Amino acid sequence: MLALTLLAIFLVAGLVAANWFLARQFGAGADFLPAWNGARAFLFQSADPYGEIVSQQTQRLVYERAAREAEFPYALDIPFPLLLVYVLPLFLYQLFLGFLSLFPIQISMPIPDASWTLWMRALWMTLSEFGLGLLAYFSLRLADWEPRRWFSILLLAFALTWFYAGAALLDGSFSILLALILIGALFAMRDFNDELAGFLLAISALKWEATLLPWVLLILAALVARRSRVFISIGMTWFVLGAIGFLLYPDWFWPYARAVASNWRADDFFTPARFLSSWFPDLPNGILLLAISILLLILILEWFSALRGKDFRRVAWSFALAFAVAPLLGFSNTFANLAPLVFSFAFILPFAWERWKKYPYLILSLILISFFILPLALQLSPISSPLLADGLTFLLPPLLVIIGLYWIRWYVIRPPMTWLDGVRRELQK
Repeated sequence: MLALTLLAIFLVAGLVAANWFLARQFGAGADFLPAWNGARAFLFQSADPYGEIVSQQTQRLVYERAAREAEFPYALDIPFPLLLVYVLPLFLYQLFLGFLSLFPIQISMPIPDASWTLWMRALWMTLSEFGLGLLAYFSLRLADWEPRRWFSILLLAFALTWFYAGAALLDGSFSILLALILIGALFAMRDFNDELAGFLLAISALKWEATLLPWVLLILAALVARRSRVFISIGMTWFVLGAIGFLLYPDWFWPYARAVASNWRADDFFTPARFLSSWFPDLPNGILLLAISILLLILILEWFSALRGKDFRRVAWSFALAFAVAPLLGFSNTFANLAPLVFSFAFILPFAWERWKKYPYLILSLILISFFILPLALQLSPISSPLLADGLTFLLPPLLVIIGLYWIRWYVIRPPMTWLDGVRRELQK
């Protein structure tokens, strides 16, 4: 056990060092930096985490200069009580320094400064990499499928090196860990651990671009099932965090609201409306709204239908569908927010494996490789318009995943397999 522990520590330290190099060479850390700079400025410099000075520090790290008028300002847009959760080690370190100051003995402890930033980004990347692996693992577990070891390694390599996963890692995106927290809440609700489910739902209530739909579906599930302890746990978590936030920073809400408004005014990344209006200038605005409304209606109907059934795989299928539909809702998004599609895509594979009786692993490997190559081919293709390349790179994966999920739908909702089907399935493994 000691040898295994030392080996694990050595491997994790090596991974953090490799991520430090990647963060230094390639990553802007645009999603992580506002939270880190804001928390560090508040805890150790007594500065407003939502203020212009802190946002300018982030801008200089991202742009290597102050942001221009039309550029994204990178103001901190996380509610202060939830910010303390995601920078908990930093918060505890600040409390530890305060505790040491009570004693007459002078102990020199380093104060987190700008030199810590790369290492913190490397640690966040490491956590996100473990999160990507767990997204793929939990997807297969929810589908009740254990593939061959070599295919599991191939799937893990795909999850870590996929174009959108790479963008999320280099940006320090919250989308991976938020998706993982929501999947944890799904497991907790399945096991009737309502207090844990409520706590996880409470701390995941931020960064709605990638996780709003799964969050709402879990809230609806708790409401329909009358799981009141879920809502009590959410309320208690928010109350405790709100009380701590009020004690530390009583007037946080209005600076937070101004920062959110500032980001919204400049938020002009990827949206379906932006791409479709550039490709089809005469397309009525109501068409897109109608398509989004139909998608939401289908998703809600599938969710309630799954909740009435007895097979948890169908609930997991609807949950995977929610992650695929979320990027199409119209929120301003980035490539990094497509990283949770790893979960939805991996959920297709077990049922595709059931569908093909001959050479199933060959077919799955081809699907995996094709999905890996698709965004790279679109980004590197000689398409004259960058907007067209970005639009296809952003819209095609969720659309293809939705099609794939409906392609396997019959295998998810059909009655349980016969004993003979089960024997054949085990022999095929």
